[in-house]
Formats: sequence, C-alpha cells, structure tokens
Amino acid sequence: MCVRGQEVNSTEGPCAACDDIVARYHAQIYRYLLGMVGNVAQARRLTHDTFLTAYQVRQHPSDQIRRAWLYRIATTTALGALRQRRCRPWARVTPDNEDYGTTLDTDWPTQCGEGTAVRAALDRLPAPQRACLLLRARDGLTIDEIAYVLRLSSGNVRMTLSRAKEQVRAADAAPSSR
Repeated sequence: MCVRGQEVNSTEGPCAACDDIVARYHAQIYRYLLGMVGNVAQARRLTHDTFLTAYQVRQHPSDQIRRAWLYRIATTTALGALRQRRCRPWARVTPDNEDYGTTLDTDWPTQCGEGTAVRAALDRLPAPQRACLLLRARDGLTIDEIAYVLRLSSGNVRMTLSRAKEQVRAADAAPSSR
C-alpha cells in the first residue's frame, strides 16, 4: 500500500507500491480508456489522470479489489471526459484507432467483425453500455467487479451487458443484410 510521503511495506522508497500498481495495471487501464474514448492522446491523458488520482488516495484497497478500484477511477475519469465532449462540441476529438485492440474473450461470441466495425459499434453505444461491455469482454472483469466499478447492482450489469451485446450484434448484422 502506498501512503503519500510515507514508506509503507517497502524498502525501496516512499512509494514503490505505487510504481508496482502502475507497472501491473497501466496497459489494461490504457486499453480500456482507449476503448471508451476512441482517441490515443486522450486515452493517454486519462490513463495518467487515473493513476494520479489513485496516487492521491491516502490508503489503497486490498489486492482483492484493487483492479476493480482502478477501473472505477478510470470509468469516472472517462465518463467525465465524455460529458465534457458533449457539452463542448468544439472540444471533440477525432477517432484515432492506433493501438486500438479488438481482442474479445470467449464470454462474448466473436461473430461480430474486427477492427473498424467493432470500433464503430462501440462508438454508437451509450457510455455506460460501452463501459460494461469493454470491462467484461475485453478486460475480463466479473459481473460483481463491474457492478463495483459502475456502482450498479449485478442484475443491472447483466441487463446492461445484454443490451450492449444486442446493439453491437445488430449493428454488425445491418450492413450484411443490404
């Protein structure tokens, strides 16, 4: 655990535990935020903001919920950035698919297309549905972890996840039916 300005469970320095958290979760959080905002530069900035916020917390949660706790901070950060984008149309960023991974786990059937088709379908989802889908399909969080991250009930997560999957599948099927 890291307490700002104090040495806690570490012989390496005041915040070696913070360095360990960043090293362990940086790629996952960045990839999640890139999926949420669709822009490399903004995802990098939000990833930095996420870990800065985590660093400023006086006491970190236990190892069992640390990943979900970081995703909660990242989700709050991303939703705030998306709200600002809606409120200030001039501040919109253009999609930048560099580094955008589309790897999905076996929980979500991968009948939908890869690359830009998935990105376009995700962009059309409301932010909470996008967050739910990315946390489950790409990042492998459990329903209970997603409920913690998004501050929803497990049942609500299942419903949101189902709706998001349905919309992505429908968007994927639409071009092929023409």
